[in-house]
Amino acid sequence: MIENEKQLKRNFGFFGTLSLVIGTVIGSGIFFKQGRVLQEAGSAKMALLAWVVGGVLTLSSAMSVAELGSEMPQTGGIYIYISKIFGKFWGFLAGWMQISFYGPALIASVSYFFSTLFVTFFKLPTKITFFSFSMRSVVAVSILACILIALMNMLENRVSRTFAITTTVIKMIPIFALILFGLFFGKTGATGSAISVLSEQVDKGNFGVAVLSTLFAYDGWVIISNLGGEIKNAQKNLPRAVTIGIFIVLLAYMGVSFGVFSSLPGKEIVSLGD
Repeated sequence: MIENEKQLKRNFGFFGTLSLVIGTVIGSGIFFKQGRVLQEAGSAKMALLAWVVGGVLTLSSAMSVAELGSEMPQTGGIYIYISKIFGKFWGFLAGWMQISFYGPALIASVSYFFSTLFVTFFKLPTKITFFSFSMRSVVAVSILACILIALMNMLENRVSRTFAITTTVIKMIPIFALILFGLFFGKTGATGSAISVLSEQVDKGNFGVAVLSTLFAYDGWVIISNLGGEIKNAQKNLPRAVTIGIFIVLLAYMGVSFGVFSSLPGKEIVSLGD
């Protein structure tokens, strides 16, 4: 591990790491989960509260990992933390779980949502044929996106840093636009409406399930701890970037939810589902 650490270039400063945190967490979940959270919460006001509670829970976890990151600023993240605290056996199990299950599942879900939006936006055909082999367009785009990202990560980490900063800025533009629309052009009093009045299929509200539904949209940030050996002054920048990044995501999610509730009828949001 020590030999590998010496070969890694610490090209990620604070803003590069912060962009990675925000860009990794903010994805399709904030848009795909609006209907489910609203349905389970029962009203727009309770749905907003669910996003806040989910964000606070995530922020608490992030602060815990940030503390570990400041004490052990090395490449490996959770594997390093658990190995040093509980022993190499448990560290191996944690690393194996992250590589075999958590990472692939997270990548698959994010790439699938991305490809769904990509295929819909560009109106691609349902199936793509390669010679005699046919494949669903959504699956093909997902695989291609994963391959391109993997190839990019094989290059110098300055490339991935630039990509992270650029894509994070691009992501934040429509989010800010939606927030501003909700504040200045949205319906007044939108957060006070009960969704159960608008849709007979909605229950009275299950706040706990609504909070659980928000956690998917907050997931992914812990992977940043794996880059401890590539971050400048990781002992200081890693915990700051993780904590501040999650807080920014929390504010962005609250703003997006408010914008959505102010722009669309509750019944329509619920009907969109996931």
